Amino acid sequence: MTSIRIASAFAFILLLHTAASAQRYKTAVGIRVDEGLNLTVQQYITNGWTAEGILHTSINSDKFGVTLLGEKHHKILMRGINFYTGAGLHYYGIDANGSEAGTSMDNVFGLSVIGGLEASIGRLNVAVDWKPELHLSGGQAHPFDWNGASISVRYIIAKRERKQVKEWGVWDKFKKKK
Repeated sequence: MTSIRIASAFAFILLLHTAASAQRYKTAVGIRVDEGLNLTVQQYITNGWTAEGILHTSINSDKFGVTLLGEKHHKILMRGINFYTGAGLHYYGIDANGSEAGTSMDNVFGLSVIGGLEASIGRLNVAVDWKPELHLSGGQAHPFDWNGASISVRYIIAKRERKQVKEWGVWDKFKKKK
């Protein structure tokens, strides 16, 4: 009988946690490390959706550009730990001096998809993700770029307010009127 009570309590706690949203932030800004050192900004939109902008730099790479993504976050176990998936567009300007011999390197425009895990603790948000790209224009030798995993560390500028549990008034009929 005790195991049933423990299982029921655990299920009830999980049910309460599903009411909370996945992200703990409205706005987070930080760095993203993949082929270079990038600037990343995430902004909460609504119902677990965020917009992310990534400004790519030319450190250790001949690419510089921008990626804009829409991402849907899904909570794992508790508020502040979630996985996310999304898609968007990217644009890279290629430094002509850095192009490989025998390949045509123009500015690149295309589609990006993303999938990853993130955790927020206090004012710090840490994410590990994978962002493959399909280049639709530009003289790339390889139109599909798998990219490796990346790590993002963001500072949470604006936190989200926690949703209050709605009082259903179940016990109102038992209150004594004075």
